[in-house]
Amino acid sequence: MTYTRERLGELLLTAGVISQEQMDAALDEQRQSGGKLGAVLVSLGFTTEEQIADTLATQKGYEYVDLSAYRVDRTAVSLLPARVAHMRHVIPIGFSDEDLVLAMADPLDIETADEVEVRTGYRVVPVVAPPSQISRAIERYVSTGDTFQQVVDAMEEADTDDELDTEVLVGGEDVPIVRLVNQLIREAVRERASDIHIEPGLEGVRIRYRIDGVLHEVMSLPLAARAGVVSRVKIMAEMDIAERRRPQDGKIALKIENRPIDLRVASVPTPFGESLVIRILNADFSFLSLTSLGMNDAHLGVFRDLIARPHGALLVSGPTGSGKSTSLYAALQELNDPHRKIITIEDPVEYQMGGVTQIGVNTKIGLTFATGLRTMLRSDPDIIMVGEIRDPETAEIAIRSALTGHLVLSSIHTNDAPSAFTRLVDMGVPPYIVASSLLGVVAQRLARRLCPECKTVVRTTKAERVAAGFTPEEARGVTVYGPKGCERCAHSGYRGRIGLFELMPVDDDISRLFMSGAAADRIRDLAIEKGMVTLRRDALDKVADGTTSLSELARVVM
Repeated sequence: MTYTRERLGELLLTAGVISQEQMDAALDEQRQSGGKLGAVLVSLGFTTEEQIADTLATQKGYEYVDLSAYRVDRTAVSLLPARVAHMRHVIPIGFSDEDLVLAMADPLDIETADEVEVRTGYRVVPVVAPPSQISRAIERYVSTGDTFQQVVDAMEEADTDDELDTEVLVGGEDVPIVRLVNQLIREAVRERASDIHIEPGLEGVRIRYRIDGVLHEVMSLPLAARAGVVSRVKIMAEMDIAERRRPQDGKIALKIENRPIDLRVASVPTPFGESLVIRILNADFSFLSLTSLGMNDAHLGVFRDLIARPHGALLVSGPTGSGKSTSLYAALQELNDPHRKIITIEDPVEYQMGGVTQIGVNTKIGLTFATGLRTMLRSDPDIIMVGEIRDPETAEIAIRSALTGHLVLSSIHTNDAPSAFTRLVDMGVPPYIVASSLLGVVAQRLARRLCPECKTVVRTTKAERVAAGFTPEEARGVTVYGPKGCERCAHSGYRGRIGLFELMPVDDDISRLFMSGAAADRIRDLAIEKGMVTLRRDALDKVADGTTSLSELARVVM
């Protein structure tokens, strides 16, 4: 690379980005307060970081890189010591042939480029990026990258089938494997991940984050790091590191950026070693209100009417990860007042709710949903919440409780609302008990919200819109949006999730049809005649108003 000593201020003047008067004012400010000229110009409002970076790239023939959208090569990051990256404010981001691509705010800084070449042994190819983007990239990648290389160096000589010394793994941040695990957790929290998957394979260890319900691979660790990473997590979760043949569960409580975080760890043995899933729970969790779930006004009115009943059973159905617990907590939040006794039994109690008695299932001492439910009924409750109806005994006790003056809220695994009838009967609950106690069923899914900052209109044919479920009349006028990606949404095109709902109140007509032995399809048809909005219809309405996309509808709704 051929360097020139032309100064930044001269380039900006030549390009017309700043005037001579602004340049003089910036130089005066720089003499008084110090700092780099570019930062002074930005602080005075004479230009922006992006304008400076773009001018440097254009005037001197460098490539401009948007680091928020760039896939940074962690191997390249690991070549430069963290101390140098922070001190020089640069970050290696990849390779070009045999050269190292280096993101710099000031590519005219010959001294920094020379130092990186000496430190890494690679010839440097500078690219230009705004300083704030470089800072975020250093915060996100450099600690992980530096640790990544240290882990490889420290462990390649070790026997990969042996666990590391426990005394080493309970050490502080100076132990590479400890820093690596801590950085994995920190980055997952920053990325709003709900789960971290650590999955050993034949050639390495795959790390994936679940963000907004979708898994994203974030890195692959060498096989030599497997034993250390697994042992470190198990030590943090107070699990038995010597036991590798049986599944285990554990908990971790820690603070990240002054936020209390609870982690639930589950391990399962695989042919390649133990696989871990770390569930991230925000201890500062604030319960969503009913109005924040995504229900339309009609659904909201019916739902509030159902939970206002003095007794009966209201079930929330859907697959794992569809937001059932969130909806039940939202209902309890609305019902929670000093005049009611509310008791829940959950597996596990993930979030504490003030004013509510919460019981956690503990199978080791015989405290199951069924035994806990019997105990709850002797404790004078007004409202009972059962985390999940998963066995015949729990089903019968819960449904019968709805006939004895209690409002019972619970979840059940069915694909739609009418199927809840069949599921309860399959569990052995007599049909007449189901018909006389069931107030209603809410089926739900979670769809990713389109990022409001970058969502864009997508071209679809009328036939595609009709195939998705729109009527021919709707298909002619509907505008369909899709994901684009920006820095705010980590370039996924989505940010957060919204509920899709199917709410079926159980009235006399539906009860009689069920008692006559009708199949779920006939019950469904009658509910639709009575005004039930199906899951697909609710999803289509949210596509039409730009909340989500057709691809999300296809992903989460059958």
